[in-house]
Amino acid sequence: MNPRQHILHYFLLGCLCLVMISCSSSQKLVDDNFNPSQENLSQTVNQLPDYSDTLQSVEGKGRAIVSEPGNTERVTIRFASNQQKSLVTIRNGLGIEGGQLLTDGDTLLIYNKVEKYARKVAIKGASLNRINRLASLNILDMLNYSVKEEDVDQFLENETLYQLQLKTDTKVFIDKSSHTIRQIVQPASTNLPYSKIKYDAYTSMEGFTLPRRISIFGPEGKSKIALQLIALELNPTLDALIIELPDDIPIYHE
Repeated sequence: MNPRQHILHYFLLGCLCLVMISCSSSQKLVDDNFNPSQENLSQTVNQLPDYSDTLQSVEGKGRAIVSEPGNTERVTIRFASNQQKSLVTIRNGLGIEGGQLLTDGDTLLIYNKVEKYARKVAIKGASLNRINRLASLNILDMLNYSVKEEDVDQFLENETLYQLQLKTDTKVFIDKSSHTIRQIVQPASTNLPYSKIKYDAYTSMEGFTLPRRISIFGPEGKSKIALQLIALELNPTLDALIIELPDDIPIYHE
């Protein structure tokens, strides 16, 4: 697994508005009618957008609807991400800044400005909820999930999709017509704070083809973060990605 995939797998960054998924994308994307593909695996993988070498950083703004049993929350986020870290700043529906979240791929630092505390948790196996799930992902890697041919264990297809089953048991579903990733499904054994990521509304910008809407599902399948990018800058020069905690704020480790 390459370093960018490693960051993505251990990261559920902070991000991006809410536009509800369209009727077509809200329908069941994946079914069981997959059979071994007769297409060329190398060609299929090489047709996927892969900007591992050319997209070094992103910065922007997004809106998110966080849905959990008994609770729905709308937030606006600002984010900055490079290949090592992702920083997310959150504002609620009233425009009040509620906190910042910083991930390095292995840990997530959560600073709650309202309740005045900070805690640091390991991503893998952590019990994360609400926007923390999104923030545990590296946004740069989430926007451009890369697949290497040598990581593919099985190559399947149905009428509209290719399915790549990786050696980690992760499943990647690819749209046959657009050659873009539509969905990533993680096995429960990973202990990651998400089970599935769905991608929609791909657009071209400065030579990059990236999704503008992303949905992240919790490991139990009952929670969802619906995200929409409303501003995005590619390859900006970023300041140091850190959270400047006040001196009187302790960090609790979990």
